[in-house]
Amino acid sequence: MIAKQPDNTQMNGTWENYAEFKTNNSLSARYYAFVTACFKAGIKAVAGTGYFENALDIACGTGDNTLLVADHARAVTGIDLSHEQIKKAQSNPALNHIRFEEADFLSYLPDGKYGLITAAWFHNYIHNGTDQRKVAEKIATALTEDGAVVFLFPSDSFTRTKTKDYFARLNWQQAWYEHQADLARGVFSFQGSPWDTMTCWQPLFLFETYHPYFELHFLDTKKLCVEMGFLDESYLNPTFEVMYGRKREGL
Repeated sequence: MIAKQPDNTQMNGTWENYAEFKTNNSLSARYYAFVTACFKAGIKAVAGTGYFENALDIACGTGDNTLLVADHARAVTGIDLSHEQIKKAQSNPALNHIRFEEADFLSYLPDGKYGLITAAWFHNYIHNGTDQRKVAEKIATALTEDGAVVFLFPSDSFTRTKTKDYFARLNWQQAWYEHQADLARGVFSFQGSPWDTMTCWQPLFLFETYHPYFELHFLDTKKLCVEMGFLDESYLNPTFEVMYGRKREGL
C-alpha cells in the first residue's frame, strides 16, 4: 500500500457519494465540467488524431475520466483502491467496453505495456516523496517506448484561503496543518463524508520527479478557463494543473 494510505473501508466511506457531490449544485457542476474539459484537452494534446492500443487510468473512481481516455484508445483499463467505486464503474452499461479492477498501482501487475497512462487526483494520495519516485519509475517502465502520460493534480492555488472559501460553496471543507517547500498536507471532507488526508505536492516537484523519464508540458488552464467560458465573478485561479508528455527516447 502507499504509505499512510487509508484502508479500503475508510476510502469507500470517503468517496461513496462523490459522483452525486460533483453535480450537487450548479457551482459544483460547473467546476467539474472545467476539470473534465482540461483533462480531455490534455489527452488530446498527446493523442492528436491517433489512437493508443492500450491505456491505463489510475485512480479511475467510477470511470468518468476513464471514458474520456477510451475515446483515444482501443483497449482501456481503469484501476482504483475503492471497492465501491469499482463496483459502480463495472455496473455502468455505458462503460462495459472498459475493464475495471480494484488495485493499488504500486502493487499492480500490468498484463503488458501501455501506450498511455493517465491519472486524475491520484498524486495527492501519495504521501511521501519516496513513493512518488517509485510511482514515476513504475509508470515509465509500464509504458511503450513512445508512451504518453496525462496527469491532473492540485495546483498552487488549491491550498489558498480564497480557494477554501470558494470550495465551501460546493460543500467541500479543507484544512491544512503542514507546509513544507515541496508540499502542503491537510484534511478534507465533502457533503459530510469522513475526513481524509490529502497531500498537495508542488507542481514543480512533480515536474522534477517525472522529468528524467518524460518530455513534459503544462496545459495552460488559465487560458482555457477564459476561452471556454468557465471564468466567473470570483476570478479564482484554476485549482489544478494538467501535466502531459511523452516518454524520452532510449528509456
